[in-house]
Amino acid sequence: MEILSKLPKVLIRTDVAEISRILGVPVEGANIEINGLNLCNRSIIAENTLSYCTSPKYLKVAEQNPRVKALIVTPEIYDSLDEKQRNHISYIVSTQPEATFYQLFEILQNKGCYPKYDWKTDLCGAIVSKGAVVENGVILGKNCKIGCNSVICSGTIIGDNVTIGNCSVIGSNGFQLIRDAEGKNMVINHVGRTYIGNNVTIADNVTIDRSLFESYTFVNDYVKIDNHVHVAHNCMIGENSVLTAGAILFGSSEIGKDVWVAPGSSIMNRVKIGDGAMVCASTFVMRNVKPYTKVFGIPAVAID
Repeated sequence: MEILSKLPKVLIRTDVAEISRILGVPVEGANIEINGLNLCNRSIIAENTLSYCTSPKYLKVAEQNPRVKALIVTPEIYDSLDEKQRNHISYIVSTQPEATFYQLFEILQNKGCYPKYDWKTDLCGAIVSKGAVVENGVILGKNCKIGCNSVICSGTIIGDNVTIGNCSVIGSNGFQLIRDAEGKNMVINHVGRTYIGNNVTIADNVTIDRSLFESYTFVNDYVKIDNHVHVAHNCMIGENSVLTAGAILFGSSEIGKDVWVAPGSSIMNRVKIGDGAMVCASTFVMRNVKPYTKVFGIPAVAID
């Protein structure tokens, strides 16, 4: 994964005052630099991050994350803050923090604040089958094979000795859905990246989404992925794990090393599966699974 250090982080450069001006909403607190947008309960790369919260529960989470330096909050939440909280970070006040946050995210993308991966891709001798598309802005390792009608999207890094089957999409846009200020469904564009390690096999009709804001969706070395698997944004799959037919990983879920996920299973968002665990067929995992544990059922329970 040494190659990851050679690429720029997916970050922005602005400040709280500029954001307040763009959105037309008031700001309370210091005018600090902002170099990333993200959710306050996620792993964050950017040192100075803007997030949002709509309830006191998430306000506590944001305050405990040292990388969150500014928040979009409701007037009610802001009015409830004591002096110490108001001095801790900066606040932008909005009646609809989530919609305002994603509106800003879209505006910053349209302004070209996020990097674009548009260099000409070096195929490095890869075998690219009929109908397959490898977009500009992809980094390919040695001895790769890409099946018919598959698409490798911009911002994807693929290691050595990787085989991708037919009709698969690596680095897809993903599906983050919110309601806008008028209550209409709004699909959020993803600006992150995808990393596929060495000696990975990805079969037919697989979709792996790129990360939403920053960092990568990670598929590490020696992972094997069967047909019709969906890996959502910001997931992490550890070395030598296996995802079999029809498995679904919700956003930001984490699979440890040497894990086996059986056919038709689903892993909820942000759930962690420990090293060496086994998720049996047609299982719905809603809570973290301890290492070397076998789980089965809806919802999943540990079994012998």
